[in-house]
Order: sequence, then C-alpha cells, then structure tokens
Amino acid sequence: MYTRPRRPGSGPRLAAIVGLVVLVLFVVLAPVVALAGPRSGASFGGRMGFRSAPSSSMPRSYSGGGRSYGGSSYGGGSHFFFLPGWGYGGYGGGMGLFGTIFVLGAVGIGAALVIRAVRNHRRALADGGYWTDDDGEAAVAPGRAYLYKLQLALGRSARSIQDRLSEFAARGDTTSEAGLASLLQQSALEILRHKDSVRYAAAEARGPLTLTNAETAMNGVSLAERSRFQVERMRAADGRTARSDAPAEEGKEALELVVVTLVAATRSKLDNFRPIGNPEELAALLSELGGIPPTGLLGLEVIWTPADANDSMTETDVMTTYPELRSL
Repeated sequence: MYTRPRRPGSGPRLAAIVGLVVLVLFVVLAPVVALAGPRSGASFGGRMGFRSAPSSSMPRSYSGGGRSYGGSSYGGGSHFFFLPGWGYGGYGGGMGLFGTIFVLGAVGIGAALVIRAVRNHRRALADGGYWTDDDGEAAVAPGRAYLYKLQLALGRSARSIQDRLSEFAARGDTTSEAGLASLLQQSALEILRHKDSVRYAAAEARGPLTLTNAETAMNGVSLAERSRFQVERMRAADGRTARSDAPAEEGKEALELVVVTLVAATRSKLDNFRPIGNPEELAALLSELGGIPPTGLLGLEVIWTPADANDSMTETDVMTTYPELRSL
C-alpha cells in the first residue's frame, strides 16, 4: 500500500498557522466579548413640540415677495378682474383688436405665474419644506425642523454627571415645551462644567426636514442609542418614569468613561452646530443648545451610559461601541 511521503516541517507550519488564526480571532473578538457584560444606561425626553406644532399634512401657505399661495387666493384674497372689452359675468360691449391683444397678454402672464408657483411648490417638497424665490427672497414653508445629535465621552473625573442626569430625569418636567427646554439647559450646563473632562466627541446635524420626517428620524436615533446598553435603568418621558428592577452587576473593568448623548429637534437652524475640533467649539455648541427657547424646541432626548454606579465602561468599550466618536 502506497503512502504519500510527509513533507518535512508541514506539521509545525500548520500548527503555527492555526495558532496565528486563533490569536487574530482573539484580538478581534475580545472587545466584542467584553461588550457582552452588563451595560446599563438611562434616558429622558419628550416630543411636546411636535404635538403642539401644526400638522405637516395640512395645506401649506407660502409667503414671499408680496404673494401668498394657499387655498384659492393670490395676494391675500379673492377678487375679480375687469378687462377692456369684457363685461362682468360674460361678454359685453364687444371686443376689438386691442382688447384681444390685452386678453392674450393677461392670459400669458397668468399662465407664467401658475407655472412659477407649481415649480416653487415642487422645489419645496424636494427640499423638505424650504425654497428660494427667483427674486432672491427666501420663503420658508411652515412645519420645517432640524435634528441635532451631540455625543460625548467624559473621563472618570466627570462621573458625578451620572447622578446629576438621574436627578434631572426624576424631577424634570417632560410634559411641556418649557420643561424640555429647561432640561436641555440644565444638561448642557452640567456638561459645560465638565468640559475639560470630555475626551471624545461627535456632532451630527440633519435638515431642514418636515415635521413627520424629523420626528421619525428622532425616534430612530433615540432607539439606536438606547439599544447600545442592555439594561435601561431609568426612562422618563411624557410625564411618566419607568425603572428597571434588573439586578445591577458589578463591571469587570474600571469605569474610565461615561457617554452622554443629546438629541434635539428644533424649529430653526443652529449656527454654531458643526464638527467639534477643540474645547472652545464644544463650549460654543453647548451654549447654543442650552439657549434654545421653549418655542424653538420640538423634541429632546438625553441618554447616558453607564447608569449603575458599579458598572464599567473602558476606552476599548467606547471605541468599539461608539466608532463615530473622535478624540477631542
């Protein structure tokens, strides 16, 4: 019986390859395995601004350049036009060459205005409710919104922010626009007090959006952020507070970082909201967020993790779970 000769060194080489593969898998999967441990979080927020805002499905009225397009009127009301050679309610008195030319010109002007209005309306729908008239005057359709997300990872020196945010969630008013604006102001102020502890940051802006699209996008962002931890220790929204009775487990690593996410939907654009490169830009952005008045705030979400005192969040956890964060 013929046996194929064994190549010298093939056994050790195969073992080395297998060992290398195992090592690579360990390095790649180690952070994921670490994330399988307990991760707690908490959040509060509300959407009262969306509830009080006019429905985006209602007929829109655009104003600009002294004209309004809404319903069946132009210039603010219905009125009749009397043309030379035409009588009220029908043909009267005959119509000569001049009258014919005049009527044709008026019809042409009216057709041009209608086409222009249709184009502006289509442009408004395509741009999410914002369009610019040909004469350079900006006209804003009612029902537009902007969505902003600010995410920060703060060092262990700012771990007291966990307790402060929990206090805001327990005592804050999430049933009114004024209450949500106050919660946003308090949260922004608390982060400003610890701005020197911020080690990673990310800022994202969307808009203009319709009210429906903005609320849908905000709900999606909120759910995505809350799904990053396994136990939501507290959730305060719309005047109700829910707490989890799941037992808190002690983290296997030290608490190195706390991640705080602010999500705000506004009626107007924030001028200072842009990618953050240094603490000064962060301070300007937080000041603008905290200064949003109740009438300008549509919705708010404040989310932080960990929430349990003995839970852990290492730098490796943050880099793996929040890859969008950048060093500040």
